[in-house]
Amino acid sequence: MDQLPIFVSLKGQRCLVVGGGEVAERKVRQLLAAGAAVTVNSLQLGSSLQRLQDSERITVMLRPFDATLIDVHLLVIAATSDRAVNHAVAAAAQKALRLCNVVDDPAHSSFISPAIVDRSPLIIAISSGGRAPVLARMLRQQLERWLPMRLGELAAWAGEWRDTIKARLPDIAARRRFWERAFSGTLSGHVLAGRMQAADEALQGALNARNDASGEAWLVGAGPGDPELLSLRGFHLLQHADVVLHDRLVAPELLAFARRDAELIDVGKTGGGPGTSQEQINALLLARVRAGKRVCRLKGGDPYVFARGSEEATVLARAGLRFQVIPGITAANGCGAYAGIPLTHRGLAQAVTFVTGHLAPDSAVAGDDLNWAALAALKQTLVIYMSGRKLDVIAAELMAHGRKGETPAAVVIAGTTAQQRIIKGTLADIAQRSADAGFGSPALLYVGEVVGLADHLGWQTPTAITARPSLELRPGELQ
Repeated sequence: MDQLPIFVSLKGQRCLVVGGGEVAERKVRQLLAAGAAVTVNSLQLGSSLQRLQDSERITVMLRPFDATLIDVHLLVIAATSDRAVNHAVAAAAQKALRLCNVVDDPAHSSFISPAIVDRSPLIIAISSGGRAPVLARMLRQQLERWLPMRLGELAAWAGEWRDTIKARLPDIAARRRFWERAFSGTLSGHVLAGRMQAADEALQGALNARNDASGEAWLVGAGPGDPELLSLRGFHLLQHADVVLHDRLVAPELLAFARRDAELIDVGKTGGGPGTSQEQINALLLARVRAGKRVCRLKGGDPYVFARGSEEATVLARAGLRFQVIPGITAANGCGAYAGIPLTHRGLAQAVTFVTGHLAPDSAVAGDDLNWAALAALKQTLVIYMSGRKLDVIAAELMAHGRKGETPAAVVIAGTTAQQRIIKGTLADIAQRSADAGFGSPALLYVGEVVGLADHLGWQTPTAITARPSLELRPGELQ
């Protein structure tokens, strides 16, 4: 975050605008709207500023700028058409420890004027740090269309009730849940429709009849890596969680969407390495939910696909605790899509099988309880999770059970992220190619003729390693 967004109270505060044209006039009107006492310094005034002076809404100093003007002002805005004057204003403000905005010159500004959505007392400010003001303005326009005009009245109404609710609900978590229900239900609907008496009566009734919500767990699939693949439902619940238990592979950007006061607990596990055991995760879930917390269990991929989500749901169900399961894009689907590997394709793959190649510590053969003959069947795509360093064993078993060595194969590493890499080859050589390329994790192994489509369908432009000749396509095959 390059700049700290703050909202400044300017009522009665002296602010200086250097400049007398249209740009300066816009800045003056913003400051006046915030209640500031505005002084304008310029050699001459435009007609609009002249009218403001005539109505005694501003103080005007018709003279060249000099640094002594800075001393008594809290905020300074340089809005002249002369860069040298603007830079002199910025230098004087910096020396006097005053905040200064130089219009269209973020490099010389100590603060930026954002695009504003005004639903007072609710104010939304949007800034690109001066890099893309048109984009900030477009976002403001979209928000203006989307946000109800009476949203400010809703904020003011909530403020009138704030002390009463705080006295009745001293527990901050209970109070937060009460307000969330109020803002998402019929109470807010009354206010937005202008029915203030009905809103007051409904809120009083809800307060008298309230029943504190018990804790609940939300098993949320975070997707395979790209934070934008989180579902809207998962995003909404993450923002409302009191506690977030997250996996090692969950995108850090997602955690930034949690409430600032939410408890974030890393329960990541590393294959063969240190981490939080499943028993410890289960215990954390039970303890926090029993304490009345709303717990977001943020899991990579989908909670019910090789993520042990069903085990956690079982523990919660047996304890009689409430929970929800929010599906996520599983790694096989997401990483394949980003790498250009469809899971099915007419004429190439009529089925898809997900398998885990993870070995138990005392197991000598990868997946020694797997039906290798079925996995080696033709006309299907095989996606093997957690294949790790057993690629050679997996490939050997598949070839021993009938899958040809020239079958296209690929390892996708860190799929859907900016670090995505694809190692392509055949079933016979994919293990060696991966070793030569410095195999990393997290990784998935794809086996099947669909892998040959990656050269045509790959759209993310990942780093392709030892790419093999692409599959020749005939007209109509990409339907």
